[in-house]
Amino acid sequence: MKINFTFFALFCLTMAVAQPQIDSWIMNAGQYASYWQNTNGNPNNPSFVFYTSTTLADVTKVCYNETSVWVKSEGMTTDMGQFLNPGAPTAQNYTYIFPRTPTVPTSKTISPKLGSIGLLVNGVPIYGLSNAHYYNGTNNNGMGQGTWNVEVYKSEGFVLDATLGAHPQQQGAYHSHAKPYRLYQESGDAIHSPIVGYAFDGYPVYGPYGYTNANDATSAITRMRTGYALRNITTRTTLPYNVALTSANYGPAVNSTYPIGTYIEDYEWLESNGGTLDKYNGRFCVTPEYPEGTYAYFVTLDAAGTPQFPYYVGVEYYGAPQTADLGPNPTVTVPSTATCMEPLEINEVLPNKKMSAYPNPSNGNFTLSLPDLSGESLIEIFTVDGKKVFTATTTTIDTPVSLSETGNTVLMVKVTNNGNQYVTKMMMQ
Repeated sequence: MKINFTFFALFCLTMAVAQPQIDSWIMNAGQYASYWQNTNGNPNNPSFVFYTSTTLADVTKVCYNETSVWVKSEGMTTDMGQFLNPGAPTAQNYTYIFPRTPTVPTSKTISPKLGSIGLLVNGVPIYGLSNAHYYNGTNNNGMGQGTWNVEVYKSEGFVLDATLGAHPQQQGAYHSHAKPYRLYQESGDAIHSPIVGYAFDGYPVYGPYGYTNANDATSAITRMRTGYALRNITTRTTLPYNVALTSANYGPAVNSTYPIGTYIEDYEWLESNGGTLDKYNGRFCVTPEYPEGTYAYFVTLDAAGTPQFPYYVGVEYYGAPQTADLGPNPTVTVPSTATCMEPLEINEVLPNKKMSAYPNPSNGNFTLSLPDLSGESLIEIFTVDGKKVFTATTTTIDTPVSLSETGNTVLMVKVTNNGNQYVTKMMMQ
């Protein structure tokens, strides 16, 4: 049933400045990770079984100080989609660090082709552009990185799930390569896409839609277009931008076995390609969360919704990534002096009964959609660090709420009814 709940947020003039790097994460609210597994391991004849894990879903802790934000997750979320490859997601115990004030170096850092390059707001890592194979002079059986690296979406896109463009690798690390549809589907193409994650240089990654005029929040909404395109080549004797190679590093000729697009190096960014994004797959722009402007990456799709190279971040980072995040086994320690936000202690949340709120973000008026309710309900609203800012008991959930003390723009709404608890996150504009 749907119940109208009018929420009047009367923020005072001394409201604290929004902190998207702290507030944007989807915190665990008692949910356990769940997933669909292809039990026969055959992508051409899949057989799916749904499992509920004992691992907590989404982000399990956010810590911060004046310079950094640390985000902890197990790399899993609820109802992970139907990926076609074999295997199952498992808990990974990630902790990543993000700079609160990103820097822009003169010398750029290559975005890792393998492993994590950033983190989605639900704690699932964003992976790089390669599938860990390269051309070894004979075939694509080279393992690791080489001169000609197999491009991941062309080789593996068909096995990714439709919810986050993700799947698990052999060690159970669930990760996204493209199109995290679940994280921006509610906003559609009529409003600016939400933040779907952060790159390791501290800059946000948005869904595919932004303002036509990068510096005008009143301009029309448009799909962001990548400036990367396939090179016009028939032989692979040079790298992008005509970088010369020795013959020992030549790749295979472009043919039916190795068609154009097989390798990351088959693409290059050119201004003449007509994209709205730069070579890092982003731009400096105003956004709902950064009204004064920020550099931001965008998810890239074509007009039909098909993921387009480079999907999240370009071949290089725009900013300076945190070196502690890079590599196959990153080691990140949270200082004891950091301020940490734990998930709400709501262990009784029913995993098969969900509450949603829309529109979200909201200007103060929204509708809660809940499973069957009867009798009296307790409404509680918390800040993301667990402070309760509103409580009411009602049989109609139609009570106007006035908040004038909190400066937070992200709130957790909890409804308790007949011993059951329902939680959702609400972003206030």
